[in-house]
Order: sequence, then structure tokens, then C-alpha cells
Amino acid sequence: MSQEAMERELRRRLAANPNDFAALVQLGQMLLHGGRLDEALSVADRARALVPGHGIPFSLQAIASARLRFGAPPNPRPATSSPAVSMRTLGANGRFANQLLQYAFLKLYARQHGLEAQSFDWIGRDLFGCDEPFPPAAYPPLDESQADLFASLNGDAPVYANRDLSGYFCRHTSAWQGRAADFRALFRHRPVVQDWLRPAMTAITARGRTLVAVHIRRGDFGQGRFWIAPVEWYARWLKTIWRELDAPVLYVASDDPGVTAAFSEFDPMDAAMVGAGRLDFCLDHHVLSQADHLAISNSTFSFTAAMLNEKAGSFMRPDRASQALVPFDPWNADVLLPG
Repeated sequence: MSQEAMERELRRRLAANPNDFAALVQLGQMLLHGGRLDEALSVADRARALVPGHGIPFSLQAIASARLRFGAPPNPRPATSSPAVSMRTLGANGRFANQLLQYAFLKLYARQHGLEAQSFDWIGRDLFGCDEPFPPAAYPPLDESQADLFASLNGDAPVYANRDLSGYFCRHTSAWQGRAADFRALFRHRPVVQDWLRPAMTAITARGRTLVAVHIRRGDFGQGRFWIAPVEWYARWLKTIWRELDAPVLYVASDDPGVTAAFSEFDPMDAAMVGAGRLDFCLDHHVLSQADHLAISNSTFSFTAAMLNEKAGSFMRPDRASQALVPFDPWNADVLLPG
């Protein structure tokens, strides 16, 4: 079936059932790869409204938004005949921070064992200039539930070559075994993205000399291990440190724009105040990674930002037992806390 015929069929399905999630996703991907970015963004918005936590609508929105602002990313390198590992689910299996953990595992696993890393399109190509080859073949799948892939990374289990890896890779961060510098090096922004981030960071840091950032996760959270800590825990922590800091400025990162007002006594800033638009997630994550004091939520989004943060004097996270924020080490902790 031609692309034109396939698009007609998908639009026919959506006319009959506007909530056909699979058709929306397929149409969005087709429009994105055809360079019809505004149309892809509109379709992605509809898909994300149906399933807010799904990785594919997020990826479609993020990639289309990034390409509208930054232009095309680097082309993927040609695949070689070397042994390889691929990750065909990258960009579909969770949203931004999940994708960072997955990509880091893929790259560091391939590097450790002399393999070629391969993946399809994902937001890292736009933000970080990732240029891995697209997988030319469908290797046999291997999920982290089927083998101890971290043990394999660290030389304590067989090496898997010419396999398609999948999983979330949210193990206790000690499993990365001293690879913090290598992890961070994977996520340096492209120059064009740095140019976009710079004025926003200037506007934020112009308000003070000590950057304090908090992440308040709402959105699709609130079930099971994805529990939500009360804003009061963060405000209580801020009150204990605020007067001791040198000209502090507070930045609130959240998927709920209304939550910033809860910190009004600290005169906070957020992504909307500096015009981040649809790429607010990129600015939020970057600010969290640059904060002098950081309080995260029980979320991979801010936890991975903490993993990237090389300057914070304190890292805090919510703890149900103490009903407060407690210190943690991003490179020696569970990524997500139990429910």
C-alpha cells in the first residue's frame, strides 16, 4: 500500500472512530517522518489526550516541536557489519527520562562489549545529536525480565550480541558501577539547543546567585509506586534552608502549571515565565540538572536530572516514613521508591 493510500485509510478509521489510538499513533509517525511537523503535532496532541502516560505520543510531540524550533537532527550513521545491539522500543517505552535511562544502557552496554548500538528515531537525536544507525535487521528480542542485563554490562553474565534489548533499566543506581561520567557525557545538548537554553538560564539566574529547584510531578501520577508527595513537604524544606542561602532563586519544574503558585512566598520562576513553550520539559530537566540545591519527586524525570547534576550541594527526595524530604545520593539510590 502506498503512503497516500495508507494515510487515506488511517483518516477513514479516525473519521469512524476519533478515539482510535493506534490509528492516531500510526498517522502521527507517518506525518512526522514525512516532514509534516505541524500536522504530526496536532495528531500527537490528540493521541496524548487519550493516553497521557504513553511514550509514543510524547515522542511525537517532542520530536515535532524540536524540529520546528531547531531544524533537522544529524542523520543516522550507516550500519556496519559489526556485531550489534539494538533497542527498537526506544522512544516508545516510556517518556523522556525513561528514554534517557534506556539509551544510556544501550550505549554503555555496546561500548563495554565492543558492539554497535542501533536505535530508531527518538528525541535524543534532536536534543543531544545522537546519530546511531537505524537497525537494519530485527534481532531476537531480549527483555531485562529475561536476563540480568546489568550483570552482563558489568561482566558478571554472558554478553548478548545481535539482540534487541528492551526494558526500563530503573535499577538501584549502584548497578551502573562508577559510570557517572560516561552517563553524563551522553547527554550534552547540541549547540543549537544550548543557544536556546542560554537566555532562559540567564533570565532565571539573573534573579539570584543560588539556584534552588524543585520538581512537583502530577499528570499521570498518583497510583501505586507512582505516589505524589504533598507540596507542603517541599515548602517546609525550603523554609529550613532559605535564609542560609546566598541570594536564592527558586525554580519550580512541574507538569501542573498551577503548582507554582503554592510557592509564592519564595517568588518562584517556571518554564512558562521564560517562554519555553512545548519544549518546557527540556528546560525543566536542564534547570534541575544545574541547580545548586535540588528536591526531586518520586519520578524518573527529576531523578535522571539529579544523575546529571554535578554541582548540587544537596539532593533531597520525598520519604513516606518520615513524611518529609530526606537527603539521597543519585548514584547510590533506588530510582523509584516503593508505593
